[in-house]
Amino acid sequence: MKRIGFLYEQIVSVENCKLAIQNASKHKGKRQAVKEVMNNLDTYAQDLSERLIRLDFLSPYRTRIIKDGLSGKERELQIPAFYPDQCAHHAIVQILQPIFLKSSYLWSCANIPNRGIDHACKGVERATVRDKKHAKYCVKMDISKFYPSIPHDKLKERLREKIKDEKALQILFKVIDSHSPGIPIGNYTSPWFAEFFLQPLDNFIKQTLGVKHYIRYADDLVMIGGNKRELRKAMKGVMAFVTGLGLTIKHDYQLYRVQRNCKSNKHRRGRKIDFVGRCFGVGFTTIRKRRALALMRQSRFIQKLQRQNRPVSYHLASGFLSRCACFKHTNSEGMKKKYYDTVNIKKLKEVIRNESKRKSLSQCA
Repeated sequence: MKRIGFLYEQIVSVENCKLAIQNASKHKGKRQAVKEVMNNLDTYAQDLSERLIRLDFLSPYRTRIIKDGLSGKERELQIPAFYPDQCAHHAIVQILQPIFLKSSYLWSCANIPNRGIDHACKGVERATVRDKKHAKYCVKMDISKFYPSIPHDKLKERLREKIKDEKALQILFKVIDSHSPGIPIGNYTSPWFAEFFLQPLDNFIKQTLGVKHYIRYADDLVMIGGNKRELRKAMKGVMAFVTGLGLTIKHDYQLYRVQRNCKSNKHRRGRKIDFVGRCFGVGFTTIRKRRALALMRQSRFIQKLQRQNRPVSYHLASGFLSRCACFKHTNSEGMKKKYYDTVNIKKLKEVIRNESKRKSLSQCA
C-alpha cells in the first residue's frame, strides 16, 4: 500500500482553515458564537492555524441523549464546541476526504456524502430486482455498539498504514484520544474514521469471500446470494474478521430465504429484507411496518382535520409530505391510494409555502 505524506502543511494552512470555518458555519448563521467568528474570519482562520500547529484545538464535549427515529434507541451524543473544535474537524476532513474516498467501496453508505438511504436501497435492488436468479438468500448482520467499540490502537494502526506524515498523525491521534471508549458520536471526523476503519472488511467480503451482492450502511451488513452454504461460510468468515478488528457482531444475525412476489399467500416463502426503512422482496419493495403505521396515523389525523375545516400545522404537513416521499421508491400502491390520494395535498403544500414566506420575510425584516 502506498503511504501518503505532506498532509500536515495542507491541514494547518490558513486558506484551509478559512474554508473549514466557512463550511462549519453552514446552517448555523443565527448563533451568536458563529456570527462572532464569521465577522472576524481572517483573524480566527489565523488563530485556528496556530492552534492546530500547537495541538490546542479541543475543549470538553457537551453530552446529550437523543432517541433515534422510530426505533426509539437512545444514543449519547458528544457535542463539540463550534470554535475551535468543529472548525478544526472540518480542516482535517477537507484534506483526508479524497484519500478515504479513493479506497472506499461503492456500496458503503451512510458515512459518505450522496450515499444515503436511497443509494443503499439501489444496492439491494440490484439483487432483488435486476438479479432475481441469485437473490435467493440473505445474511443480515450488525456490529454491536460500533462507534463506542472502535479500539483506538487498531484505528491508529490503520491510519499509520495509509499516512506517513507524523505531524499530521499527531493531529488525528489528538482527536481520537479526546474521547474514550471508542470515537464520539457527534464529531464531524467520526463518520470518516469509521468508514476508513471498515474498508478492509469491505475488501475482504468482496475480494476474498466473493459475495456477489454486498451492501453496508454504517455498521449494518447485508449479503445476498444464491447459495446458502456459501453465505453461511461467508457469515462465519465475517464474524472472525470483525473480531480481529476488535469489534463484535450482535447476537441477532440472520440467514434466511428472501420472499418472492407470489399472488397467493399459500406459495409465499421466506421473508423480506428489512433494511434502511424499507422491506425488499424478490421483484418488489415495500415500506417498513413501523414507518407505514406512523404514516397511516398521520394521514387519518390530517383527513379528520380537513373534514372539520380545521388548520393543519406546518410541522404536521411537512412531516407527512416528507414521509410520503417513500411512495416514489416502493411498490405500496394500495397504501398510496388509501392514505395519500385521500388527503388534500394542495392545502398541505400551501401551509408549507405560507410558513416559508413568513420565515423569509421575518429574516429580511
